[in-house]
Amino acid sequence: MNNRFLGEKFAKDFNKKYGIITYSGTLAIEIALSNLKRKAKVLVLSEVCYSIVNTILKLDLIPIIVNPKESWYFTNDDIDEILTKETIDCILLVHQYGILNNLDLKKYKDKKITIIEDVSQAWKISKNIVGKYSDIVITSFGKTKPLSYGIGGGLFFNNKMLFEKIDYNDNDSRNKENILFSYAYPLCENIPYNKLKIIANQIVKEQRKNAMKYANLIKEYPFIKDIKYSNSHVWHRYPIWVEDYQLYQKLVTKLKKSKLEYQLRHDIDLINLKRNKDCIYYNYEKQKKYVILLRTRNILIDKQLKILKEILDNIV
Repeated sequence: MNNRFLGEKFAKDFNKKYGIITYSGTLAIEIALSNLKRKAKVLVLSEVCYSIVNTILKLDLIPIIVNPKESWYFTNDDIDEILTKETIDCILLVHQYGILNNLDLKKYKDKKITIIEDVSQAWKISKNIVGKYSDIVITSFGKTKPLSYGIGGGLFFNNKMLFEKIDYNDNDSRNKENILFSYAYPLCENIPYNKLKIIANQIVKEQRKNAMKYANLIKEYPFIKDIKYSNSHVWHRYPIWVEDYQLYQKLVTKLKKSKLEYQLRHDIDLINLKRNKDCIYYNYEKQKKYVILLRTRNILIDKQLKILKEILDNIV
């Protein structure tokens, strides 16, 4: 199964016509942003992988970095407020932690804003929504992602002109004069598309099941906050938080001594970015959240719940 064929198969899952497999998810983002004019403004969440902001800056674009009201996903209110202050050329919409940015994308599409969706952590988050109004869908196939074969990224779109800019490592591509991107991964193996989809859907099912178990436990502890459980989310990580910093410090101290599978929130380095004249930053977060991200994949969930319960029972 070659690169073009595999890309087109995946493209259909995201309501797109064309698809390519790239050497990395970061390179897929670079291609997706390549059609923007110099100094175009790209709206992006504050809590994303640093490589996303680095890529925006590398292409001489201006990142509009927003810490949104709901911490890690945009609402229409966030974007509408930004639009009163900035002329936005592109929305780079990351479904962080597999949590759906449930936006009215059509109205931004009608404003001629380019919309790019990053579904690396959100395979099949909602087949009818993802890709329906966005111009480009990108993903990563890294080993920690729901849809994974361990390497590379993907780019899915309808623009034939973009399709024709790619070097597909074949003789037809090499004979063209307008090749711009040599980022397509030269797949020489037989990548089992149907098997990959089955495995990805099983991973999503596992993550949702484990997230529900976390949600049921958290109900017992009023000082711990979480997002109301929704089956529309993939739950690549399950965020819980407290609003008191001292309590958070106690939690982190106990977590570090435990065997719980977790991560701490990984905001990009906003302090340094604020000093960068090419970055613009807005903070709309309603209240500071001190967040712990619980793993939902490749875990022993009963063990996780037992450890978490012991910590929460003895934290106050």
